[in-house]
Amino acid sequence: MPPIALNRRRFLGCSAAAGLALSQGRVADAAGDPAPLRLAVIGLGTRGTTLLRTLLELPGARVVAVCDSDTRHRERGAGIVERAKGARPEALECPAQVFDRSDVDAVAVALPCDLHAEVYRDALLAGKHLYAEKPLALTLAECGALEAAAGGSSSLAVHVGFQRRSNPRYREGVDLIRQGELGRLVFGSAAWVSSNGPMNGHDDWLAHRARSGDWMVEQAVHVWDVLHWVAGGPPERAYGQGLRDFFAREQPERDVTDHYSVQLFWPDGFHVSFLHSWVAPADDRFTGVTLQVMGEAGGFDFGSGALTFRDKGRPRQTLHPGVQADTRFALQAFLDAARGDGTVPPPLTLAEARDATLTGLLVRKAVDERRVVTLDEIRAQAPSRPA
Repeated sequence: MPPIALNRRRFLGCSAAAGLALSQGRVADAAGDPAPLRLAVIGLGTRGTTLLRTLLELPGARVVAVCDSDTRHRERGAGIVERAKGARPEALECPAQVFDRSDVDAVAVALPCDLHAEVYRDALLAGKHLYAEKPLALTLAECGALEAAAGGSSSLAVHVGFQRRSNPRYREGVDLIRQGELGRLVFGSAAWVSSNGPMNGHDDWLAHRARSGDWMVEQAVHVWDVLHWVAGGPPERAYGQGLRDFFAREQPERDVTDHYSVQLFWPDGFHVSFLHSWVAPADDRFTGVTLQVMGEAGGFDFGSGALTFRDKGRPRQTLHPGVQADTRFALQAFLDAARGDGTVPPPLTLAEARDATLTGLLVRKAVDERRVVTLDEIRAQAPSRPA
């Protein structure tokens, strides 16, 4: 059976434009603790379903609505809530219907990337706390507009789904690196390699650059964000090359990059090699996600938490070993901020989320043109923000 088409105009405009929520207040319970945050989950594909299931496990959340343009997705989502909580939430077709509801305090959104900017803007205009899956948007202009919209709503919690920022292994590891435990940073090595290609997404949105931004913007932004976090900002230039037609026989209209490698360079000499591929054989010796950083005094492996020093007299440490529930940590941080008094800072700022898109665009251009591209070139292409 062919997938149900996701019509962008119909999805965004299937009802009248969302009005402002009638009430954003939350009543405290008898003990003085804030009541559970009333949430809607928008987008119930793979990632959205993960967010939904995780929210249902958290005591500070109450899912009152689910939203997806695909009837099967939203009915499945409503069923997941009903089985977990014994009450069926509203099942809605488009975000505008969510934003018009006064019984929704916050939204968690996991939609194709080309829908992010408009839906995130409308959520903020409707006065909803926003958990926004990455990337923030596909262009720097869209990112800037969202920063401006969020800046006008300082009482709202706005978190972007870079869940590694809430992972204790990453948080403690980055703190140690920034404090100088590894000495001057020298080199980083990272890979995101899978045998699951071609990855398409519902209605093939992941197979089209106009919808996903390509893998450098849709997926690798997680890596860019951690590298920015470690190095204190984005790289100044990049060089890369790749392959875009590996799955042409199966998908003639596919235009995303199936395999690429890139070198990233920072002004202080720190540099990183990154490999991103969907064409590996189905063998654990070829596949996996890795990220390591080395400095003059030692190295840190983010995958295992191993902190190892060149001085053999210093014992090796392991920070928070094992699988970390970083999506749960990230959503809990969002709930705490939204239910709080507005003073809880997000794991990363919107400016930092914008930098992840910026680096994604840098890498994409470097791979496309097989040349060294500078960050200033990418910034120069973005229209200036209004004064």
